[in-house]
Amino acid sequence: MLSLIITSTEIAFSFLKRSVPGLLIGIFIAELLIEKGIINKFSPIGKPFVKLSNLPEECALAFATAFLNTRAGNAMLIDFYKEGKIGKKELYIASLMNAFPAMVRHWNSLIPVLLATLGTFGLLYFGILVLIGFIQTTVFAFAGKLLIKSPKQIKNVQKHTKNSQEPFKKVLRKALTKTKRHSIPILKTMVLATYITALLIAAGFFEYLTSLVKDFAAFLPLSPEEISVALSAMASSIAAYTLGANLLKAGLISEKALIRSLLLGSVLANITFLRVLIPYYVGLYGAKDGTKIMLISMATRSAIILCLILVMGVVL
Repeated sequence: MLSLIITSTEIAFSFLKRSVPGLLIGIFIAELLIEKGIINKFSPIGKPFVKLSNLPEECALAFATAFLNTRAGNAMLIDFYKEGKIGKKELYIASLMNAFPAMVRHWNSLIPVLLATLGTFGLLYFGILVLIGFIQTTVFAFAGKLLIKSPKQIKNVQKHTKNSQEPFKKVLRKALTKTKRHSIPILKTMVLATYITALLIAAGFFEYLTSLVKDFAAFLPLSPEEISVALSAMASSIAAYTLGANLLKAGLISEKALIRSLLLGSVLANITFLRVLIPYYVGLYGAKDGTKIMLISMATRSAIILCLILVMGVVL
């Protein structure tokens, strides 16, 4: 029992040490962009999606911000929600619509790895991932159109254009104050969620889930090479890219089969990602809303990927 507590504490500390600075920076960037009014210049990027979804026009600010920093975009939405500017329904739709900018945002970390392992073929795979994010965002935009009948107007956001004329020190002070006010309750929830997740990791819960998925994967109508690539993604995406590249070079797997196996691997890897996603979503949105948003996002993305794999098998 003591060893379980020690191990889980070490895991939790390791995760918080890496994630908390990024979260605080994300919240601060969101508050600074709002207070300074800078993000208003980029809001047209998100306006088509926001208009389609019946969200308030100001949610385009969060959508545009997510292209720069996903945490900052989500923190901006939480800011709107806690101040009563948007309701829970708008919070859900707007947060789920950030799938596309969140995927594009990872270009600087994904493209170099994909090029190093898969070469120019990696660019094609990245394009498919971006397409999946775009489809996911569009799905939730249409969901918003059906669920949100009368969009709210966040009149108070207009004041941030005027704030751009204020001295930077004053804007910085306001951003820091709001960052502190909004981050404290988020961090309290995140620490608790992280430790519970760490306990599950130390107890072997996620390893058990992984073994169940591996047993299930053995019954899929795929070649052994495809299964091996898909399963390796549960350990590491880089491992999956490297293994796939070697199999492709050796002529043991086709390009279509490789894409299919990598996409399937990204679905199976959801089990592995839970240990990171749970503290992130629960910390930001709370236990109930965070869990719901996380599961809806994962389920929708997985369904889109599986449909795409099915289409590839029929059409290509």
